[in-house]
Amino acid sequence: MLNKDLELTLNAAFREARTRRHEFMTVEHLLLALLDNPSAG
Repeated sequence: MLNKDLELTLNAAFREARTRRHEFMTVEHLLLALLDNPSAG
């Protein structure tokens, strides 16, 4: 089972990839999601 914060960040990264119409979620999408996550500081 994943930590709740990790799960939220991965979901945000997936949404970021979908929003940009990218076929795959990459490290860049994960970085963007982490930058938007205040608890990732």
